[in-house]
Amino acid sequence: MRTVFKAQHALFGTVNNRQPLSKQQASPYYWWWAFLRRNQRYIACCNQMGSGELAALYEDFGDVRDEDFRLWWTAKGVALFKEQPKALLLKELVTKDEWLDEWTASQVLIVAVPLSLPKNQIDKFFSRLLKARHSGRRGRRALSDDNASTARYPLNRNVSVATLKTQLAVYDAIEANKKADKKRALADIGISLRLQPNNIPNIKDSPSATADKRMQLASTVSRYYKQARGIVDATADGVFPAKV
Repeated sequence: MRTVFKAQHALFGTVNNRQPLSKQQASPYYWWWAFLRRNQRYIACCNQMGSGELAALYEDFGDVRDEDFRLWWTAKGVALFKEQPKALLLKELVTKDEWLDEWTASQVLIVAVPLSLPKNQIDKFFSRLLKARHSGRRGRRALSDDNASTARYPLNRNVSVATLKTQLAVYDAIEANKKADKKRALADIGISLRLQPNNIPNIKDSPSATADKRMQLASTVSRYYKQARGIVDATADGVFPAKV
């Protein structure tokens, strides 16, 4: 059965023709993995071989310390994010096109019922058949929303991968700045990342215009960092991206 995802999945190409990293980064699932790698609580769990407070999440997501997203995607990502077959509905099949290839005899009972037979004879037939074939266990309820994701870990909201990329770049820059001997101002971080090209000061700017631009850049950097930190934190709860 074809593997289906609600959002764009990562593309890798073939062994002899690998796609560029941008094809992986075009998928929000890549950024889920990337943000999770910044969660120090989860990394601590990885360092402890999956034990600790996030052991249950580790069973699903596994070790994310390796920088090769492709290996992790194959081993873990596909199973986490692919859409699962939806619950079957009790319905009449009107045309043969309604038959799904993935149905098996253990899931679906297909019966031809000649409507010329007496109703009581049909009732007795179904009663005997269900007694023989149905386990009697309560089934899973069908989804009420046809567009709802059936993935084990659905995306929490629609998201722009370009925004995620920027948020994570800001997060990494500020975290590195915290550890640097010579600290940079937030505005300088914004300039280095070219967050707002129109607010990058130039030699023609007056002192007040330069100050205004740097203030805008600092505010933008601070906002992106706050958003990114919230997203990183939420990955430990199996949620991505957080609504920040």
